[in-house]
Amino acid sequence: MSTSKVPDTSTTLLRDIADAQHARWSLFYSRYEPMMQAYLRERFPTLDPNDIIQETFVALTKILPDYKYDPEKNGAFHNYLTGVLRNKALCALDQAKRQMEIQERMQQAFLVDGKSVQEQSYQEWRAALFEVALQQLLADESIQDRTKQAFIRTAIKGESIAEVAKSLGVQRNTVDCMRSRTFQKLQTIVEKLKDLC
Repeated sequence: MSTSKVPDTSTTLLRDIADAQHARWSLFYSRYEPMMQAYLRERFPTLDPNDIIQETFVALTKILPDYKYDPEKNGAFHNYLTGVLRNKALCALDQAKRQMEIQERMQQAFLVDGKSVQEQSYQEWRAALFEVALQQLLADESIQDRTKQAFIRTAIKGESIAEVAKSLGVQRNTVDCMRSRTFQKLQTIVEKLKDLC
């Protein structure tokens, strides 16, 4: 635990803020925010603590209505809180790593074998651009895994819509819609990448 003072846990405060709109959220924030800032500065110095804390509080509004404070069974609340905070920080690090990998792939696409885009053949450039766009698409967590799977199997691997629909347990038109929507997203990414050239 960080050197910041750990606040005493108030069961009344925890009960009140189980209501996401409760006025005592500001009290909860002022009580725990210094501890969270200190924890992040000590454990995750490369991250912006304000962003992580904000995401943690958003998560708490969803978690606390079902959270039962029982220190003998679940341990101290501040340990639970820092657990949520740590998970958010690790997710941020993972996202930053994925973004860096995407940027590296983009650089490779725009500079292959020491040649600029203009010096590469148009087909080679398009293939590299598509590869980067596809990787960025697959890294998009807003797209469901089943949708990505349907797109890859039908649009990339060439499997039939009927076969994929059967294996996923959905209707053929559902797979067709998944593929069409995902392809549109991919086209949008490609166009944005082309603008960077």
